[in-house]
Amino acid sequence: MDESTWIFTPRFHLDSEVLVHTHSPPHVAKVIGIPSYDHPDKYTVLFSDGSIAEYSDTNNILEAALEKLLAPLPTLLPYWVQDGANDTLFLSTMSKPQHGKLRWNSSNQRLFTPGNLQDVSQGILLDDLEANVQCLLDTGQLFKGHKKFRRVYNARTQVHLHDSVLRHVSAHGLTSLIAPASLSCHTKMNDADKDIWDAAYFEEFDGLSSLPTWEILTKSQFKSLSKGHKALPSMAIVTIKYNEFNKPKHAKYRIVVLGNHDYHTWSKDATAAPVMSQLELKFLTFLALSQRRVLKNCDVKQAFVQSLIPEDEHYFVRPPKGCPKSKPGTYWRLIRSLYGLWRAPK
Repeated sequence: MDESTWIFTPRFHLDSEVLVHTHSPPHVAKVIGIPSYDHPDKYTVLFSDGSIAEYSDTNNILEAALEKLLAPLPTLLPYWVQDGANDTLFLSTMSKPQHGKLRWNSSNQRLFTPGNLQDVSQGILLDDLEANVQCLLDTGQLFKGHKKFRRVYNARTQVHLHDSVLRHVSAHGLTSLIAPASLSCHTKMNDADKDIWDAAYFEEFDGLSSLPTWEILTKSQFKSLSKGHKALPSMAIVTIKYNEFNKPKHAKYRIVVLGNHDYHTWSKDATAAPVMSQLELKFLTFLALSQRRVLKNCDVKQAFVQSLIPEDEHYFVRPPKGCPKSKPGTYWRLIRSLYGLWRAPK
């Protein structure tokens, strides 16, 4: 049976509780992400302190909580995903959402037929729906019933906002509370610690890369574009963050440029950025309370480095030593600021 027709059943279903055997006694967590074809053995779990971690199903770290052992596993498709059901589809490849119906063709493939279209062969194929339905729901691409388009657009906006909020890597499973001195130290750790610190670095690197913060240059491209300037060195700074009970909560990496090597010269006005005053903060808080609004806060991913670098400014950076995601001899030309640059606050 090939992969396109294979349907798997996960060991743990969404919202179930599992025991995470990284400490004794094990921690209890809730499953918020199940394996897919892209990551066939990865579960994402949420701890009670709000931290999130991923664990492989192949190393026996996860175990069903006792009270859930006898609970039957549900099917991967929600009850309302059935032949003839009214649904709203807004795939990432579509310019606008559409109302329609879910249909099953003669080959038992799942399709979406827009509007009143009766010809199933003209429908939009929903490939591997059993495996991908959760992703479609989580990313605001599939909705139950004929939703108002305004609500669909709002849901998509919320998804984009959620993607910009930092997802911390949990430090629950660390056996040593001494942070690694460099990326090369990962190879000397036990498997559990290595997985956590690798995940922490990948969270930082992938977040910056997805903005994107840089474009990758070969050595020859760097020489032709840098006009004799040396590439600025960078490093990966690491720390363990603790909760109010002085327990390890997050494992955190930060990629920074050694700004003291910056060959640009800037005035104070060119590097300082305005911030909200206490008066403005109090006014906004008063305004929210007077309108009976709920005050919320969040930690935005790489918020300090979202601004684009002007086209007439050029920064070339060497990746941190030992970076597992950078090929030897490559350089970064910055598109956005990085921590450590004098101009980063701007």
